[in-house]
Amino acid sequence: MKSFREKKILRVDLSHKRIKEQNVPQDWFEKYVGGMGFGVKILWDEVNPGIDAFSPENKLIFSIGPLTGTLAPMFAQTCLVTKSPLTKGVLNTYAGGFLGAEISRTNYCAMVIEGVAERPSCVVVNEDGAEITNADSLWGMNTIRTQEAIKRDMGKEVQVACIGPAGENLVRFSSIIAARRAFGRGGSGAVMGSKKLKAVVVRGGERQDQENEKLAEAIKEARDVLKKSLAEPWNLITMFAKHGTNAALPMLNERGMLSTRNHREGVFEGASKISADYFEKNLFVKNVACFACPVACGRFSVVKHGPYAGTETEGPEYETIYALGSNCGVDSAEAIAKADQLCDEYGMDTLSTGVTVSFAMECFELGIINENDTGGLVLKFGNHEAMVKLIEMIARREKIGNLLAEGTRIAAEKLNRDASVFAMQVKGMEFAAWMPEAMKGIACTFATSNRGACHKRAIIGDEFSGKVDPLAYEGKGKLTKEIQDKVNAIFTLVGCRFSEFTYPFNIYIKLLNAATGMNFTESEFLRVGERIWNMERIFSGFSRKDDRLPERCYTHAIPSGPLAGQRVDREKFEKMLDEYYEARGWNKEGRPTEAKLRELSIAT
Repeated sequence: MKSFREKKILRVDLSHKRIKEQNVPQDWFEKYVGGMGFGVKILWDEVNPGIDAFSPENKLIFSIGPLTGTLAPMFAQTCLVTKSPLTKGVLNTYAGGFLGAEISRTNYCAMVIEGVAERPSCVVVNEDGAEITNADSLWGMNTIRTQEAIKRDMGKEVQVACIGPAGENLVRFSSIIAARRAFGRGGSGAVMGSKKLKAVVVRGGERQDQENEKLAEAIKEARDVLKKSLAEPWNLITMFAKHGTNAALPMLNERGMLSTRNHREGVFEGASKISADYFEKNLFVKNVACFACPVACGRFSVVKHGPYAGTETEGPEYETIYALGSNCGVDSAEAIAKADQLCDEYGMDTLSTGVTVSFAMECFELGIINENDTGGLVLKFGNHEAMVKLIEMIARREKIGNLLAEGTRIAAEKLNRDASVFAMQVKGMEFAAWMPEAMKGIACTFATSNRGACHKRAIIGDEFSGKVDPLAYEGKGKLTKEIQDKVNAIFTLVGCRFSEFTYPFNIYIKLLNAATGMNFTESEFLRVGERIWNMERIFSGFSRKDDRLPERCYTHAIPSGPLAGQRVDREKFEKMLDEYYEARGWNKEGRPTEAKLRELSIAT
């Protein structure tokens, strides 16, 4: 097994059944590091930005970073880059677990899959090669059964990334599932389905000691920092370890920041019934960890009683509980767990699914759709039976589910009647949990994110903790730019987003340099993140006209709770965008300037 800088790129052409290897250009390690950087660079070089996401020319790029498979904690994720069928821009999405570690035991740092297979297929990767196999018998299976079938045939030690019926049916927010972890956002599952690719199966070689003396020292320092964080009772990482990512839900509700009933409200009366405490007392079975991670924030849960008895899920995570819970007015933890399980089995992003269901509920409430459209479902907020049924209809593209499978942006455009006002999406991507009305940095983040309404590169911690005033606009443009570049850089490693909550930034530099023998400074590493951000922006073709929130955010004030009366002030928001563009070195229309591209060594 080769070291990271000796690894190659595996290329699989499904159309022509060709498999080959490519050396990684040496300057890529300095300019893009690995992970997300490699994926965006390949897309930039090889894919026409104007193609349809379902075109054979689109590519699925699985990639790892220089710390993947080492004992460095919180670097277990795998990155996937493609063109999104939901946003029509660059998509980068991540799954934890053990897939990345298995890829690290092959001779590849990236796997590029293109073309379209004639019939359902799998790509099977081993330590130093790959083959394309027939998957007719797997097509139509859900993701859990697919993985079980593959492991029966190939051995339980293989790692599998696969799609379910939603990906096969080209649901635009379908996901790829690895074990019970998801490449969740943006529709990568639909891209995989469009290629007739059911699964990617990886069997690496034996794990070899990758920790030289310098890297072992850096890993020890990182583990010591993490150990200290886990010993602090109110540290966010400690809360995740003890209670999962849903730990903060009650506090968010108390502060009027919990998105409720399609983002109309910030306080949910049923919050205690879907809290971490309720899940812990009634559904929790055991913690689940990713490779080499002592945090173990995953929560394997089982519904023991009632109509959803027997439901099993690794979670649900906070974002899922918001989307399928408060945002749909559902206060049944058991129903949320069932909905989460269905999303994993069908292969759908829980966030987009929940926001799409809540959008449909509001459309039903307003008479824009009715029972003839829904097949008799009464889509009222709080009706968890209808929510669960609608999820299945979306995955199968049945009745109104066929329209909703296109995502809220397209669905709202086709329904018309002002439905776009409350279609809670940016650039086609449905909202993550956070409220722009309650945290103005989130307003800037959602609007400017290359992924759409995404929380992965947001100043949530500083705003929620009060380190910065959440209701202030001034300074948020510059802060948003800084966190976007920083997290983009971390995602080249491929680092868990939660690592940023505990590691000082110099830890990443020490780990990176020790693992690669390179000599990055902090500013150079941040520059990598900035370079990738600008490349994503240009490839996606986004500009100021795309950096917009749904009309509801500007015109509908939060009606009750501690933040009653808050909304996004349109004039102040525009000034915040000006500040953001200035910090980025872009023009007033939100486009990177030639000077900025020269500074970042980006050739167009």
